[in-house]
Amino acid sequence: MRDRTDPHARERAFDLVRSNPSAGASAQTASVAIADVLASLGDTCSECPPV
Repeated sequence: MRDRTDPHARERAFDLVRSNPSAGASAQTASVAIADVLASLGDTCSECPPV
């Protein structure tokens, strides 16, 4: 299997959200939200037992 991920995507996501946060959100709040989403990628459902 080939890894086709973009090694710089995480940094670009944070750069983008810091320079252009959603209306009503600070750059810090937006960065925390992006970090939470990225940290959850690959997680199983919350009801599923840990493997």
